[in-house]
Order: sequence, then structure tokens, then C-alpha cells
Amino acid sequence: MAIRKACQSLKSHDLTNCILYTFCEPCPMCLGAIIWANIKEVYYACTKDDAAKIGFRDAEIYEFIKGHNNLIELKQIAAQECFQVMEKYQKENIEIY
Repeated sequence: MAIRKACQSLKSHDLTNCILYTFCEPCPMCLGAIIWANIKEVYYACTKDDAAKIGFRDAEIYEFIKGHNNLIELKQIAAQECFQVMEKYQKENIEIY
């Protein structure tokens, strides 16, 4: 929510020069948002291990990211068709940031 508000306030999705202060080490979802927003500096108090002590399951997701998938079944389909859409998107020169 902080990233969304910052983007709205700055009228940009690029938060390159911003610093994020947060209660806990970012979960994988928040980490994705941080990386996509180009935030390069994050300060946090509690760790993901501290979060696990009160019931958060971030460790399972971090293991998934490392390639140890015991959470969901992933199947690739229609790759060629999708790639054509991605190429069209790229050719339209849509600016992401």
C-alpha cells in the first residue's frame, strides 16, 4: 500500500530514488513490488524468521522461488501464442516506467 500511495503521489511507477521503511522483512509479494518499483534501499525491523514465529509462511514461498516447488502445480501452455502477444506489446513501444 505504501508503494501504491508513493506511485500515486509521484505520478510514476519508478521509485528509483525512494527508500522504504517497513515493519518486517518484505514477504515475496512485497519484494516483487519493491523490485518492480526500482526501490534500491529497504530498512526493516523484524525478519522473515520472526514473522514465521507468529504464523507467516514466507519460508515456503522463498523455497518455491529457489525452485523447490511443493506448493502448486505449474504447467506451461500456449507459449507460442503468448509470445506473439508479448512481441506485439514490445513493438508498440509501451513505456513501463
